[in-house]
Order: sequence, then structure tokens, then C-alpha cells
Amino acid sequence: MFYKILGWVSIVVSILILAPSFVPGAISILASYIALLAILASIITIKSGSILYFKITASISAVNIFVVNDGLRIYGSLPEISWLYKVSIYCAFIATCALTIVYSKKFVGAIKN
Repeated sequence: MFYKILGWVSIVVSILILAPSFVPGAISILASYIALLAILASIITIKSGSILYFKITASISAVNIFVVNDGLRIYGSLPEISWLYKVSIYCAFIATCALTIVYSKKFVGAIKN
């Protein structure tokens, strides 16, 4: 039950954090960090045997980071944000998702067998 509640909370947080991502400045930076925290919270829900919460949260957060966020979007981002910061957030997101997918295949496969 705890994992289901945590999964839904991470999905709701990743949806709600889309709104502050449009605001230029520090609010969009905080939104990107909260999106990463929502992904980390959804990783815990893999122990319930389902990867569904992670997939939904990661998809919403990917849209948030790569498309919506004023400071991080790929095209038309704020010029004040350095490329080093953008690449580091992109790498953190991609590495977290990739490692989670590998971990979930191993863990969820062990649960189902």
C-alpha cells in the first residue's frame, strides 16, 4: 500500500511541477530538481513489483526537463543558463533512468519468476 501511495504522489508531483517550469529564473531550476526527486521517489516503488509508476513519472519529467522547463529545454532556453549546467542535468536524468531500467529488469524479473 505504501508503494502505491508513493507512486501516485510522485506522479502528482511531477504533473504539478510542470507549472513552475514555465517561470524563468530560479523557480524553473527548482522545478527541475523537484522533477529529479520525483523520479527518485518513483524508483522506490519498483519494489512493489511494478514499473508503471516509474514509467509515468519518468515520461512526465522528461517532458518537463527537455521541452517545458525555461532554463533547460533543448530549443529556446534562457541564454543565461550555461551549457555545462544543462548537460549535467540531462546526464543526471538519463543516467538515473538508464540505471533504473537495468535495475528494474533485474528486480521485477526476479519477483515475477
